[in-house]
Amino acid sequence: MIKIIRFFSNLNFAISLLLAIAIFSMFGSIIEQDKNLSFYQENYPVESSLFGFFNWKFIIFLQLDHIYQNFWFLTLLIIFGVSLICCTFLQQLPNLKFARNSHFNKTKKNVDFKKQFSIYQLEKFIATIRQENYFVFQKKNTFYLTKGLIGRISPIIVHFSIVLILLGSIVASVTGFKVEQLLAKTEITHLQNLNSVGQLARISQQAIRVNDFWITYRQNGKIKQFYSDLSILNGIGQEIQHKIIYVNKPLLYNNLTIYQTDWTFNGVRILTDDSKIFQLPFINKKELIKNQNYISIIPSKKLNSIFLLQLNSSRGNIFIYELNGNLLSVLDIDENFNLNQHKIIDLITSTGLQIKSDPGIIYIYSGFGILILSTFLSYLSFSEIWIFGLSKNKHLKIEAITSRAKNDLRINLSRLLNIISKPSI
Repeated sequence: MIKIIRFFSNLNFAISLLLAIAIFSMFGSIIEQDKNLSFYQENYPVESSLFGFFNWKFIIFLQLDHIYQNFWFLTLLIIFGVSLICCTFLQQLPNLKFARNSHFNKTKKNVDFKKQFSIYQLEKFIATIRQENYFVFQKKNTFYLTKGLIGRISPIIVHFSIVLILLGSIVASVTGFKVEQLLAKTEITHLQNLNSVGQLARISQQAIRVNDFWITYRQNGKIKQFYSDLSILNGIGQEIQHKIIYVNKPLLYNNLTIYQTDWTFNGVRILTDDSKIFQLPFINKKELIKNQNYISIIPSKKLNSIFLLQLNSSRGNIFIYELNGNLLSVLDIDENFNLNQHKIIDLITSTGLQIKSDPGIIYIYSGFGILILSTFLSYLSFSEIWIFGLSKNKHLKIEAITSRAKNDLRINLSRLLNIISKPSI
């Protein structure tokens, strides 16, 4: 058992695990995650395999399409966490215990500072150095002084923070989920269209209503921002939270985070001269939507003709054409207008929402916060000073070592010895 623990605490083994995790995480950044099978078949065909084997079959077989949720990646995280824990108990904690003890018998061959001073200056030196936050221990005629013990604790804190981050990643993988939905204005929906879901995830049945959606434009006609007015509803349809969200400004409710990610136009509402309202859909062509252009056909019984409505959403303009291609009118999206006894009163829009649940995020953020703190603590030097007598004369020898900032230690101790060597006035 001890041999297994020593193997897991081996530094080379831990570095190998960390390197493997980094490489597979890189694959997770390069390969699109959580797409359907047809996506990988289309983008990674067998006919044009990279290196002769890297194609959709290879990706699906190794579960590279959902790296962060597959069992072997989670196993790597668990083994790495076990390695850190073993290293902490087998190496870091004993080192801390050793550092906390008072070591009056100096066994260091190489010291960072060495000097002699008069025994009559000892009391003044001890009083002065205590003001530098050193702890002073005495055993007969030998003094042992330490400072910066917390610097020895920082490696343990680093290990703890990384284990906390790994725990958060595992919790997020097995209990989190992500939903992407396209919802029309005034629509109420529950969570569906799951893109990724952990093995132990509990899908919330929270009702969400899209009250409104709109786009703002810059003076040059380019899109500035798009907004969604959302409400969270309880089981009887009452609003329990309301917020207007936009890109980088999500709605937070319990364990759900709702992001604004996409949008589209579905159609138009037209008011006829006899006060009837009907809806016309936009033609769903990929090449049109890619260029942010939407086309609809407006029939007119009285004129026995057909008109084309082209919406350029990227510039906020509506173009009305006759069937022969003659341009009749150009208006802004939010401008009502008449067209041969027809009046367009509204554009039917849908907002794209990404809804995520990540119960592990609190552990990850806490781990990174502690890791940042431990990074600062690691810069604190752990210093040790020994003061002992020389044979039968009236001089003392002072020797010191430190874990870092060796020049600072030499300068500081030399300064203190110079202070006590000056005669009192």
